[in-house]
Amino acid sequence: MGKVLNKDVKQGNTLVGTVSIDSFFKRKSNITIPDYQRPYVWDKEKIDQLFSDLRSHFFTDYIFQGNTDSYYLGTVLLYKKNDEYQIIDGQQRITTLVLMLKAFGDNGYSHDIFNLNYKSNISHKNIKKNYDYLVSYEGIIKNFFDDILKKLVFTVIITPSEDEAFTFFDSQNNRGVSLSAIDFLKSYHLRELKYSEDLQAVFARKWDSNNKGKFLEYLFDHYLWRNRNWKGKWLEYESKTAILNTFQKNSKKSKVKKVKLYPNAFNTLASNLVFDEQKGVNLQTNSLWLNTKEKDYPFTLRQPIQKGVGFFLYAEKYTALYNHLFLEKADSEFIKFYDTVYININNYLKGFFKLCSISFYDQFKGEKLYDFALYLDYFLGSIRLGQKAIVAQTIIKILRDQSQNLLDVIDMSYEPQEVFDFLISITDHNLYKNNTNENFKGVRGNYYNSVRWYYKKETETMLNKKDWINDRLIRK
Repeated sequence: MGKVLNKDVKQGNTLVGTVSIDSFFKRKSNITIPDYQRPYVWDKEKIDQLFSDLRSHFFTDYIFQGNTDSYYLGTVLLYKKNDEYQIIDGQQRITTLVLMLKAFGDNGYSHDIFNLNYKSNISHKNIKKNYDYLVSYEGIIKNFFDDILKKLVFTVIITPSEDEAFTFFDSQNNRGVSLSAIDFLKSYHLRELKYSEDLQAVFARKWDSNNKGKFLEYLFDHYLWRNRNWKGKWLEYESKTAILNTFQKNSKKSKVKKVKLYPNAFNTLASNLVFDEQKGVNLQTNSLWLNTKEKDYPFTLRQPIQKGVGFFLYAEKYTALYNHLFLEKADSEFIKFYDTVYININNYLKGFFKLCSISFYDQFKGEKLYDFALYLDYFLGSIRLGQKAIVAQTIIKILRDQSQNLLDVIDMSYEPQEVFDFLISITDHNLYKNNTNENFKGVRGNYYNSVRWYYKKETETMLNKKDWINDRLIRK
């Protein structure tokens, strides 16, 4: 693997050595990027920071210091699979250096290094932007790049075991550069699919597509983890460790290409029992649906998570469900209410409204979703009007300080009306009695006016808000 500056150290079947970047790129080894790797995400700011670090290390008053010690670029982790070396950790740095070589002149280096295969559109976009920037770059780093390259080193770890490679990867990132929980989850569950590179590629591409704008981080943090863990009276906000414990450490082993289904209302043989005086009891079976849409996969929010395929399908379901509710705007009455009253409300209340709506849809699909939105707002509105400030801890108190946790009530209810009755029972109706427009300014005033505008009651107070809800639902 090229010239090793320091003596190689062999630990079992694992090879560890310190390698110059110059010799690394002159090697004849076949280095590849696995399909499941996260996209290349470096931007101009990252490159400028690297240039700044190199200038500080190698230059004094813009004069190159040839006797300066080598500059350490960290660890590159490779998994040796047959005749190729797959990059497990180090893709961002290696890709950036390859772009520099190409932009600044690649004489003397194997052209194979410019044939790394990137499947993600995000990678393609960032590679083009960075390459264009480097081509236009004029500065001392470019002028002395060949000399600098000979002084850049990193530690290379080569292992013939993919599991061992990811063990190194996890420990490296736990100590050093922090990857998000989403990055860890993707890598962990793709490793469970090592029996099929085709499956790895399919789920990696779908994951990256769903994760545009770091959406999956938002989904797992704000909705999936909270719904699964905000139970009873013990409540706290998520952390990276907590998310990994829920979706990685506590996930269940599954059979190859099979996902265990757990009983729920939409994963049963029959939907009704019919009694006939002559024939006795008959079961009214559910329809069988082929090519089920992602949002209708027969999973539930709080079910056990299965490794590999099960995890990725679970993530796909709730990505599709979120999109269905809030982006595709399939339920016109529900989304009209949300867009009118909640789209510009306090972020904590808005997030909680969405969390509860996802939970309700998961339990009852589209049945009475609009009704739920109005009753949920009847409860949340009393809190909004009763408090000048809504903070993160307010949401914890909403769930903890009631007779029952609302998310638990939704999860355990057989009928939507059970949820509606609970919401009415925990609402402080007195907060709607003495309220006039003069009482509410700022964000509370905005909410107050939005609700009255929605119900076309701009000249009234909210004293009769419960009646407004009933009238709206009767007319629906």
